[in-house]
Amino acid sequence: MRNNIFWIIGIAAALAAGYYFADILAYLLTAGVLSMLGRPIKNFFQQRIRVRGWQMGPISASLLTLLSFYLILVGLLMVFVPTIMGQVQHLASVDYTALGEKLKAPFANWDYQLHQLGLLEQGQSLGKRIQEFLTEWFKPTMLSDLLGGFLAVAGNVAVAFASISFILFFFLKDDTLSIGFLHALVPAEMEAKVQHASEETSVVLTRYFGGLALQTLVFMGIASLALWLLGVPNALLIGMMGGLFNIVPYVGPLIGIVVGCFFTLSYFIEAEFSVLIPQLLKVVGAFALTQAIDNNVVGPYITSSSVKAHPLEVFIVILISAKLGGVIGMVIGVPIYTVLRVIAKVFFGHYRLVQRWTGHLWEQKAVP
Repeated sequence: MRNNIFWIIGIAAALAAGYYFADILAYLLTAGVLSMLGRPIKNFFQQRIRVRGWQMGPISASLLTLLSFYLILVGLLMVFVPTIMGQVQHLASVDYTALGEKLKAPFANWDYQLHQLGLLEQGQSLGKRIQEFLTEWFKPTMLSDLLGGFLAVAGNVAVAFASISFILFFFLKDDTLSIGFLHALVPAEMEAKVQHASEETSVVLTRYFGGLALQTLVFMGIASLALWLLGVPNALLIGMMGGLFNIVPYVGPLIGIVVGCFFTLSYFIEAEFSVLIPQLLKVVGAFALTQAIDNNVVGPYITSSSVKAHPLEVFIVILISAKLGGVIGMVIGVPIYTVLRVIAKVFFGHYRLVQRWTGHLWEQKAVP
């Protein structure tokens, strides 16, 4: 009884500490995920790069892996930031008063219907409402306001970036860093199972995040190519953002379409409807095609091979995760569920229910 009380107190204290140090915990988790993605890169550098008999050690391979992440980040910023800033500057320079007048004629029929429903006051029009909305959000000082907001949080961003980089280096350099900490927390007779669970968790999470990265890159490539072939401006930017949003199950693809339509609308905001509408339809069509390929070909293959779970099982997990944690829950639900399956397999694998639940994770290994 006393041991149970101590366990309960310990878990409560750990949860309280996790809540209080949530930002530090976020750094650790981010670095942990990146280390799983970077471990194959580090192993490649360490095993394949040889110069006259010299072979990379763990320190130099970890530094080169960290540099690879920096180069990827810089490349993404070079793709995203100039285009986004250009669109923001364009939106801030538009004459929204003239735009509102131009929208009155196309929206005349809608204005009548909205007046009948009481959604518009007498003398107002949908074009006028859109003009007021755009004027409020995309004012001439918008670019300077964005830069000012970024500078206000630049210190926190720099601290987070430096902290994650520092932790990531040591996670890459020493694969057993977290194991030693876990061994210090558990009884000696449990060390073998904890070691086994930690190794298998690392394997399945590396497999999962690697599969997720591959699926995201494939989505970006297909979407960008489809948008480019259809002649949509900023095809690469829209495709890449769609791929990033696609990480969020079910909701992400819709957000990607909305963002793509927004960038297309901002580019053609002063054009006639006869030009704008076909461009928006091209964006929706390209994303629909990409989503169909992702849902029916790429996604099921990568998910089933990385998570080793039935698609219906993954769907139910995502629904539960969304109920408990919203969008963030949807993103982290599947990896957490995968870790729970590993723990159940290692510690409770003698139960028939657990054997059926976790049977596809890996072949059962003998655990002392």
